[in-house]
Amino acid sequence: MNIEHLKTFQEIARLGSFSEVAKKLHISQPAVSFQVQRLEMELGVQLIDRSQKTAVLTEAGKRLLQFAETVELEREKLQHDLEQMREEVAGELRLAASTIPGEYILPGLLSKFKKMHPAVTVQVDVSDSMAVINGVRNGDYEAGFCGTTPEAKDLEFFKIASDEIVLIVPAEHPFANKTVISPGDLAGEPFIFREATSGTQRSQEKLLGKAGFDVNKIKPQLILGSTQAVISAVASGAGIAFVSSLAIKSGCSPAVKQIPVRGLRLDRDFYYIYRRDKAASRIYEEFRSFLQIDDHESR
Repeated sequence: MNIEHLKTFQEIARLGSFSEVAKKLHISQPAVSFQVQRLEMELGVQLIDRSQKTAVLTEAGKRLLQFAETVELEREKLQHDLEQMREEVAGELRLAASTIPGEYILPGLLSKFKKMHPAVTVQVDVSDSMAVINGVRNGDYEAGFCGTTPEAKDLEFFKIASDEIVLIVPAEHPFANKTVISPGDLAGEPFIFREATSGTQRSQEKLLGKAGFDVNKIKPQLILGSTQAVISAVASGAGIAFVSSLAIKSGCSPAVKQIPVRGLRLDRDFYYIYRRDKAASRIYEEFRSFLQIDDHESR
């Protein structure tokens, strides 16, 4: 029995759609149908009820799903055991990361990790925090970095860095000549936001609310998809914004200025997340240990 066909069958059971499985696995829909047909021919039973609009498992299909899950678990255990027997840490480290960790925290960490393990290759896909959490939950990634603590019980996480969200204004804005402003000065100002699924945006709203500032009084002038886009918009005079201090420290345009807000300090944390129920391969175990040691040493 082909293990890849079993993995495809598991995805069909999870997604309920041949077309969605084809998209996720980057194969054609006929290829998905062919794999199911081969399993049905080999086992001599019908696995999918094709009279339904979605892919519904028959009783035989449900039993095969149990078997497929057991096989996948044993395959992961075997791979884990074999990797532990290797002296050299090698393989691909594929990670999901939200914007701030992906652009300002991970490059330094990964450079240090690569020096320790030269045979490791790394790929980081940058998106927003909610996409990272969903990607790890769905199994698209073994691990990720985000600025929001996942509420899902099937995910574990630990802090890897801290940050402060700060206010920036155009260099020619009236605030730019002040050493500090009051929260009341922000009322009526044109703000530039990140998208709602951004960890920075969610943290900003949560922290402002805790500080007693009514976020409903802030009306966004623009909603943009990245921190650099927000900084560029502020630099062009489109409005003011709260952004990560890490983005400012990395080299900000002279066309913007950071302004303290009296009584307002917006601290946030970033997290490494991974599935609780999935045995990590050796490369991810080594990386997790590296992160925990590095965080301990940096304190």
